[in-house]
Amino acid sequence: MDRDFAMIDRRSLVLLTLGFSLLASRAGLAQQAMALPLIGRGFDGQEINPEAVSGWKLVYFGYTQCPDVCPMGLHTMSETLKLLGPLGERIRPVFVTVDPDRDTPAVMKEYTSYFDPRFVGLSPSAEQLATMTAAWRIKFAKVPGVNGGPYTVDHTSSILLANPAGMVTGRFPHSLDPDQMANKIRSVFLRG
Repeated sequence: MDRDFAMIDRRSLVLLTLGFSLLASRAGLAQQAMALPLIGRGFDGQEINPEAVSGWKLVYFGYTQCPDVCPMGLHTMSETLKLLGPLGERIRPVFVTVDPDRDTPAVMKEYTSYFDPRFVGLSPSAEQLATMTAAWRIKFAKVPGVNGGPYTVDHTSSILLANPAGMVTGRFPHSLDPDQMANKIRSVFLRG
């Protein structure tokens, strides 16, 4: 009997520890959510109105001269939103450039129009970009071009789903099949 009690006590302790860890990590996410800015110049060259990116968001950080990863990520976002139908209409696709020197608002507007006319494209200042990438946990670095060619930008290639409060509720690889991403997004909505 004492052995059974000791076993239950250990299990309870482990479950309690896991529960507190989960709560602490969710509290950290909630705290992080309050610091997830989306700022910069919109397509018209003016600072973006915060209401333009309110509600649910599917967010990708990249750049327009990216040869492969960024177009794949934006295509995946666009196809996913189509597959979601009415649910997808509730989610705003957002593309934030990590290369604001070359990605002007006009360049962003033309580039995103190839994927989905609902895209909000942001071209932040260097300071705004530093704030956003730190808050959203995005890494990026300019890489010098080969033989004097144009530079590229290495960057985190995750697609992030954020709820209206700004909390990241999903982090998906850019290469995820649109059907799979749509299913993952549906599961987030079903949980919430």
